[in-house]
Amino acid sequence: MNRSEFLKLALATAALPLGTTLFARPAQAQSTPAAAPPLIEAAGRITRLKGAASAMQDAVPRPLKEGDLVYRGDVISTGREARLDMKMLDDAVVSLGEKTVFVVIDYVAGGATPSIAARLVEGAFTAISGGIAKSPGGSMRIETEVATAGIRGTTVWGGKLADKVEFALLSEGRVEIVNRAGRVELTRNGDGTTVGSSTTAPTVPFVWGAPKLARARATVAF
Repeated sequence: MNRSEFLKLALATAALPLGTTLFARPAQAQSTPAAAPPLIEAAGRITRLKGAASAMQDAVPRPLKEGDLVYRGDVISTGREARLDMKMLDDAVVSLGEKTVFVVIDYVAGGATPSIAARLVEGAFTAISGGIAKSPGGSMRIETEVATAGIRGTTVWGGKLADKVEFALLSEGRVEIVNRAGRVELTRNGDGTTVGSSTTAPTVPFVWGAPKLARARATVAF
């Protein structure tokens, strides 16, 4: 494992909920790398895949293919020129671009406060909210290194088009972008915000325009 891969896994591990770890349990036999993680709740399923992708659970990698389940705690990685769609159990859809590392931190479908929590370590994503985000008391959030997107009843893009993390609203609805320095709400289709660092407030929402929106969509388009 090179330094870059180690840092990615370290960041991903830090995002996992208490009691979940990439390294806690002994590795499974190498003869069954695609076996489902034991005693881990499913959160969704891979519905479309182009190129190579894998998931890591308790230091055990498994190659992904269409139809495979995605589990709470999975660290999902996509390869060069890869694209991946996964449909969560509440019908939320998350799409990942190439060279993306994405952690399914938590998935709670029932109770008074159902929630989806994930983290983008690197790369780009779009997320379309499902039943959990739209329900009273429900929430869907995706963390990044600089800010967290709280998604409700909408489609949002997040990632880097240049050297800074950006977010854009791709449909009607609302998404809140928040970090320790401030918060903004994107409420108009086509608006975006830029976040320079975790200690810099997100910029005031501004219209991206068709060319920039097209660039963002292209990062996750099949």
